[in-house]
Amino acid sequence: MKRVDHVGSSEKFIADEKHIQFHDKRLWELRTGRDAEVHGIAEWEELRSLASGIKEHTLTHLADYLEQFERNATANGVTVHWAKDAEEHNRIVYEILSQRHARLLGKHLATAVRNAAPA
Repeated sequence: MKRVDHVGSSEKFIADEKHIQFHDKRLWELRTGRDAEVHGIAEWEELRSLASGIKEHTLTHLADYLEQFERNATANGVTVHWAKDAEEHNRIVYEILSQRHARLLGKHLATAVRNAAPA
């Protein structure tokens, strides 16, 4: 399985001065664009407060929602894997990819996997 070194590639990319400038410019554009949109929404603060409440509720009841998701996914034929930590997650992902003879491991397959090979 060929591994893609996203961390190394990112470090190399951002080390180049022109990429730093590009990144800073892009972040600034995103922030100013967001600010411009906010001014056009009269109830912005109310929406922020509502979103904050939804987030707090969801995080407070996350275990219940995850179990509900597992029940629904399983009922639809999906296999749900649980991992207690990043190491176990990586092992599970690596086993799944190995069983399917995957040749390339990239972020689109498993965002959090950095070291897919089990220790």
